[in-house]
Amino acid sequence: MARLDRLLEAQRAAQLAAAARYEARTAERDKVKATLAVAGPGAADSPQRRMRYRARVDGLDRARALSKAGLLPIGLERKIGATLDYVPFAPSEGAKKAGRPVARIVADFGPGLQPQGFATGFLVFTNLLVTNRHVFPTRADAVGIGANFLYEQTDHGIQAGSVFELDPDRFYVADDALDFAVVAVKPKAIDGVSLETLGVITLIEATPKILRGQPVNIIQYPDGGPKQYAISQNKLVDILDQEGFLHYETDTLGGSSGSPALSENWELVALHHAAIPEMRGGRVLAVDGSFWTEEMGDDRVHWVANEGVRVSAIVARLSTMTLDNASEQAILHNLLASTTDPVDELSHGAAPMPVSSESEAVRAAPAPNISALNIPGDRMAINQFTFTGPVTIHIHPPAPLQAPASAAPRTDVTVEEANIRFDPNYNNREGYDPAFLDPDGTIRVPTPTVAPARMGEMLKDHAGKPLVLKYHHFELAMNEDRRLQMWSAVNVDYDPTRKAQGSRESFGKDKWIADRRIPQSAQLVDADFYKPAGKIDRGHIVRREDNAWGDSNPEIEFANSDTFHWTNCTPQHEAFNRSAPGAATYGDLKGLWGDFENYIQKSRKGDDTKACILAGPILKDDDPAADFGSGPIPYPLRFWKVVCVVEPAGAGGNALRVFAFVLSQKPVVDKFGIESFGVGRFKRYQVSLARITTETGVIFDQALHDADVMHGQPESIRINSLEQVKGIARGNAAETAVEEPVP
Repeated sequence: MARLDRLLEAQRAAQLAAAARYEARTAERDKVKATLAVAGPGAADSPQRRMRYRARVDGLDRARALSKAGLLPIGLERKIGATLDYVPFAPSEGAKKAGRPVARIVADFGPGLQPQGFATGFLVFTNLLVTNRHVFPTRADAVGIGANFLYEQTDHGIQAGSVFELDPDRFYVADDALDFAVVAVKPKAIDGVSLETLGVITLIEATPKILRGQPVNIIQYPDGGPKQYAISQNKLVDILDQEGFLHYETDTLGGSSGSPALSENWELVALHHAAIPEMRGGRVLAVDGSFWTEEMGDDRVHWVANEGVRVSAIVARLSTMTLDNASEQAILHNLLASTTDPVDELSHGAAPMPVSSESEAVRAAPAPNISALNIPGDRMAINQFTFTGPVTIHIHPPAPLQAPASAAPRTDVTVEEANIRFDPNYNNREGYDPAFLDPDGTIRVPTPTVAPARMGEMLKDHAGKPLVLKYHHFELAMNEDRRLQMWSAVNVDYDPTRKAQGSRESFGKDKWIADRRIPQSAQLVDADFYKPAGKIDRGHIVRREDNAWGDSNPEIEFANSDTFHWTNCTPQHEAFNRSAPGAATYGDLKGLWGDFENYIQKSRKGDDTKACILAGPILKDDDPAADFGSGPIPYPLRFWKVVCVVEPAGAGGNALRVFAFVLSQKPVVDKFGIESFGVGRFKRYQVSLARITTETGVIFDQALHDADVMHGQPESIRINSLEQVKGIARGNAAETAVEEPVP
C-alpha cells in the first residue's frame, strides 16, 4: 500500500508540472489547432520539418522492404473525451510487433499469486526496460517487482503471459526532470521463457518522426488490466523542443505510466508519463467545472491532454551520464550505441542487424547491393525544393531503393566498432595553462575576456560571471544566446612522442555528447542543426589533432574525447572544416582551417613543439539562419583563430609571437548552400588582434597585442597561400598578398 501511495504522490507531482507546461503553451497551441483545423496534419509544422519527415517516411518504406527481404530487421493516463478509444487486439502487424516488448509492471508475483499491475514499461535494449521515474524513484523501489509481458486479450480469452523479475542491482539509472528510469530485467521468466524472444522498441534519437496533427498511438496496460492499443482520438497538438516533451490527445488510464507513445509508423516518439488536468488559478478543475478535491476521485478530474517525454531528450540526457559502477557504465555505453537511426544508416549504405547481446553488438555485412534490389510500389517523392534567402538550401530526395522479393539470410557478421570513451570525472579536468609556453619564464598567454556590450549573451556561473568550462588541455566560454562557444583556449604539443601511436580510429568511433555541467538548452546539438544540414560538419573549434597529446594513453584518449563535446562544436561547411575533405568530392580544394597552425609550427625557429591557440566563431546579429523544425537557428559564416608560439630571442631569452586570422566560409555557403555542394573556394585573412576584438567583442591581453605580428596595421591581408602569412613568409611572397576588407 505504501508503494502505491508513493506512486500516486509522484504521479500527481508529474501531472501538475505537465499542466504548468501545457498552460504556458496555450496561445501557441490554439494557433496550431486553428491551422490544423483548416489545413490538416502537418500544416502547423515548418516546410523544412515536413520535408525532413517525408524523407524519413520514405526511408522507412525502403527499410521495411529490406526488412521484408530479410536484409534489415527494424525495431519499430487518462480518459479524454466521452469514450475510451481502446482496442484489445493489435490493429496491424506493425502494432503487434511493437506491442510484444511492452510489459505490465507488477507486484506480488510468484507461484500461486495473482500479479497486481500498477504501471507500464517496455524493452529498449537487451535486458533493459524503460518506464517513468515516478514508478521507480529509487533503485530499491524496483526490487521484487516484475515485468509481465503478453498479458493480453486473445481469441481464447485473456492470456497470462510471462513474468520476468527486474534486476535493479545490475542496472538502474533515472532522471527526475525528464521522469524516466531504465532498469535491467532478468533474462529468463519465472516460467522459463527467454526475454530475447520479445524484441525491443529502440530508442532512436532521430527527428522528426511525427508532425503536429498526426496520431500518437499508445500501447498500455490501463488500470493494471490487459494490454490495450489507444489508436484513435489521439492527435499530437504540441512539441516542446527546448523542454523535451510532447502534448497529445490520446486516451490513457491509471497504469499507463511508462507506456510507449508511437507514431503512425509505430516508431517510438515519446515515453508517456502524465495526464494533464485542466487548471484555473493553480487549482485542478472537475468535469462539471467546479474545483476538484481529493474526495471526488480521479474519475472526476477534467483531463484535457497527455504529456510524453521525447525520445531525443531521453537519449541526450543518457549521453551526459557517467556512472560510478564500471559494469553499469558499459551497459549504458552499449545502450547509447543502439540509438543511431537505421534510416540514416540505410542512406549511407549500411544494413543494420539486431544487437544480440550487451557485450557483442553485431551488424550484418556486407551492405546490400542497393542498385540490384527491386522493390515494387516505390513511393519515393521525386520533387526537388529550393529555398532562397540568406542562404540557398537545396533538398533532393534520395534515389529510389529497391529490394528483392526474397533473399537468403546472411550469416557473415562483423563486430561493431566501439565508441570513444570519455573521462567520467569532470572534476579532474585541469583546463588551459597560460604558462604552458614558458613554464619557467615570464611569458604568459592569458585567456580572453568579453566586452561589456556582449556580456549579456554569455552563459554565467552562480556569481554572475561568464562560466568557463574546463576540459583536458583546453577551456572555453559559451554564448548562451547562440548556444555556441564565444572563445576557446587550448595548449597544444606537436611532439610525436606525446601523440597516440595508432590512427584516429584507434580511439573508437566518434560520438558527440552534451556537457552535463550545463543545460542542454545552452548547447546546439545534432538534431537541432548538424544532422538535417547535410553538408555542414560538426566542426571542432579546438581541433581533435591539437588536443590529443599527453604522457600516458589515458591522458591522450580522454583529451581526444573531450573535443567531442557539443560545446566545442560549431557548424562549418565540410570543405571549410577538413584539412583534406576528399579529392573524389572536392577535387583539389583543401580546407585551411586545419592548416594554419600546422604551417606556423613547422616554420618556426628552434625545436620547441608547443603552441597556445585561441579560437572561436564570429557571432553576428546578421548571420544567416536555417529552420529545421524547431525555429530559426543562426549559424556563423566566419571564424577567428590566434596562434601563439615562443621563439628564441637574443641573449638566450624567448619572445612571444602571435598570428591572428579570420577565415570565411561565406563564399562556399553562398554558392552551394548548406545542403548541397560543388567545388568552390573560401577566403582567409591575416588580421590584427584589435580587428578580431572589433568583430567579436572578444578582448585579448595587452601582452598578446604587443607580440602580434600585425599589431598597429589597420588593414587585413588576403592570404592566397600559406607562405604569405606575415611574420613567417619566405622571399617576396608576402609582398604579393592583397590588402582588402574582411567580408
